Amino acid sequence: MEMSNFLRSRPRTSALALLFPIVAGLVAFFVLSGSPTRYTANATVSVPGSDANSASRVGLFVADFAELATSNAVLDDVATKNGQSREELQAGLTVSRIGQSSLFSVVYTGDDQATAEPVVRDVITGTFSNLVQVSDSDTTFQAASAAYDAAVAARSSYQDEIGTLTPENDYNDLSSRIRSLQISPQIGSSLTIAGLTSQREALVPQIRRMQELNQAVQDAANQRDAAQQEAESVQRAAQESQSESTIQNLEVTPESKTSRITQGVGVAAVIGLLVGVALLLLLEALHRRRTPASTGQHSETTRSPVETTEHRVDTAQLGTVTADDKPEAGSAESRAAVTTGASAAR
Repeated sequence: MEMSNFLRSRPRTSALALLFPIVAGLVAFFVLSGSPTRYTANATVSVPGSDANSASRVGLFVADFAELATSNAVLDDVATKNGQSREELQAGLTVSRIGQSSLFSVVYTGDDQATAEPVVRDVITGTFSNLVQVSDSDTTFQAASAAYDAAVAARSSYQDEIGTLTPENDYNDLSSRIRSLQISPQIGSSLTIAGLTSQREALVPQIRRMQELNQAVQDAANQRDAAQQEAESVQRAAQESQSESTIQNLEVTPESKTSRITQGVGVAAVIGLLVGVALLLLLEALHRRRTPASTGQHSETTRSPVETTEHRVDTAQLGTVTADDKPEAGSAESRAAVTTGASAAR
């Protein structure tokens, strides 16, 4: 309500403030109308390899791809090849997943039509080259294979040291012989059983050590197999990423000036409106700050004649009372003089 009163009381100021969005919109319109045409290259890319088998893995792959595609490592190389700055590439490049499918889009918008498509292709190729690291997977597989060979060699060395391949079998053989002697005792069986029992007990730590070595060999084999599968998957993904079928569609289209102008004018008008409203609020705040002081001065000026009139009325009443009191005093003195004269005559 106060704002409406303020607007009505200051129509010129209000009209000037409301002109801000109009002026801002017109300026944006003329600026954008004279700007050069921009071109958009849009590529549809498929997620390669086993990453396309589940929705969660597709999402992770696209997120990693988007992060790497906009990194300095990729954009510096693309900028050098196409003669553009890294800042221009970062400003015009976007990567996004297409719905819940195993497809994603790589979009670049720039001023040069001739470089729009090469930029997108170089970004895709460079990102895949850095994302799908065949050399790293091969290195992991080689390390796992070396660990497996080392585990097998350690087990063979220990077998040579103890003189048997399977101490567990030797333990079982000694246990069978001891049971046979216990079932059918012979002369000197006690000494023989004691000797066999001692040999069997000596095999216990060897059996435990062999179990540890066998487990180490098994773990190393599992790691080697997993690394081999990963290396093969990465190699397939690398081959698919370099194939023509990975980029399913790539189009270069001129950007619509109408949509860009409409969006720019709308943004400029909103900003101008905010500036105008801020100006109105500032003027209203200043108006409120000055209003109490003016009201106080007006009230003081209004009260001054009233107080003067009342003072004059009080003075007039005081003068009337004094004039009435004087005759009463004179009458009393006259009566006193008459009384005195009468007494003297007597």
